[in-house]
Amino acid sequence: MRAVNDGAETDGAATGGGTTPVSVWRRRDFRIAWSAGFVNDTGDWVLNVALPVFVFVETGSGAQTAVLFVCQLLAAALFGPIGGAIVDRTDLRRALVATNVLQALFLAPLLAVSADRVWPAYLVVVAQALLSQVNNPANVALLPRVVADDELAVANAALSASASLARLGGAPLGGLLVAWQGLGPVVAVDTASFLIVAVALGFLRADTAPVPHPDGADEPKGVKAGWRAVRAAPPLPTMLTLHGTTQIAQGGFVVMFVAFIVETLGDDGGAVGIIRGTMAIGALAGAALVGRFARRVPSTTLYAAGLVGMGLVSFVFWNAPTVTTATWVYVVLFSLSGFPGAALSVGMVTTVQTASPRHALGRISGMFNTADALGTALGSILAGALIDHLALRPLLDVAVRHLPHRWHRRVRPAPPSQLLLGQFAELVGHAAAAAQRHRRVADRSLAEALPHPVHRVIHRPTRRAGGGAGAQRRVRHHR
Repeated sequence: MRAVNDGAETDGAATGGGTTPVSVWRRRDFRIAWSAGFVNDTGDWVLNVALPVFVFVETGSGAQTAVLFVCQLLAAALFGPIGGAIVDRTDLRRALVATNVLQALFLAPLLAVSADRVWPAYLVVVAQALLSQVNNPANVALLPRVVADDELAVANAALSASASLARLGGAPLGGLLVAWQGLGPVVAVDTASFLIVAVALGFLRADTAPVPHPDGADEPKGVKAGWRAVRAAPPLPTMLTLHGTTQIAQGGFVVMFVAFIVETLGDDGGAVGIIRGTMAIGALAGAALVGRFARRVPSTTLYAAGLVGMGLVSFVFWNAPTVTTATWVYVVLFSLSGFPGAALSVGMVTTVQTASPRHALGRISGMFNTADALGTALGSILAGALIDHLALRPLLDVAVRHLPHRWHRRVRPAPPSQLLLGQFAELVGHAAAAAQRHRRVADRSLAEALPHPVHRVIHRPTRRAGGGAGAQRRVRHHR
């Protein structure tokens, strides 16, 4: 195991001359990384909530607002592996300090955004997204430098809790600031967050120099190099494929969720933000729970358990209207999804960090960012195009057919059945929603064929989700 020495103490065991595990919180560099992550994520949420709201309010155009998300996804999809290759060739401390300073500078054009001049916002989103393709893999690669390998799961659980705290504070702060004075205070807060993080990371003591290839080879950049690194590190090919597939489901969920709340629960859309926001509370509690036993559970088992849990919660959530449509029930159910969500996130990141060779960790992380962006975009586009015209069962059938058994054979130490069961359970949850929607479409068709008086009794008008789906999407990136 790589030695980690940043000033933390190691306590001797009572017997056997061994050592007891050192708490990650006693490691100075980890405390810096955790604090920097919290400040950074808070600034992210302030901007990611405020900017789409400002553009939509000023222009009244859902299309111009949607372009913001498209720019961010395209940058991640196209430049993820390239950014990861840069990380593998660069000192991590310098890369993180430089990207945070540049991200602070590239916020300035937002001050020129107005109703008839939106293009500076697109430039800022593209610049931020490109820089995050270096910043994100660098953060993933940094953690194994500041904690020991057997502490990674606990450290990732702590970072997951930090991200949830940042979401709870940053998202409402962004909304309040943009409603108060527009983008001015938003730019000020986010700029300050970048500069604070840049200064803090400059005090890291750990060795953050690039790790040379064991054979001394000079590997090429780009997608081929990233995919070659993934294939050489089982079980990462399996996990990468599963991650991309689950992100297709996630992208479709963002669209289906709005329609579900408006049509099935009969809400006017106000409950969308309330219900989705409660996941951060569950994720915070889930991260604390995962951190308690993360040392004793393999990371692939955490990932599989997260898939199973998300599938079960989804199944109950989509079918609960057969029992009740009370909003508080869905608030509770969605908050529960934070528990498996935390296990899923911690399990995946820890597996990437422990299974990847140190010299290729940036490229592998970049490949996962690319799969994330491509899957989310594909799921959102498919669901948005078909939700008003077809039942979503065909989409789910396609997802099921793309789960060949060979994806599961190399995952260890978690049994293959766990990963298959988790993926199947999540798809079952979405399939239940599709079947329920199909029944509503059939009911409307039958009602329209009946005489007018009967039609009025059976077919009550429902409110549509309209363009709200795009506005609810989260611009996702972790610095």
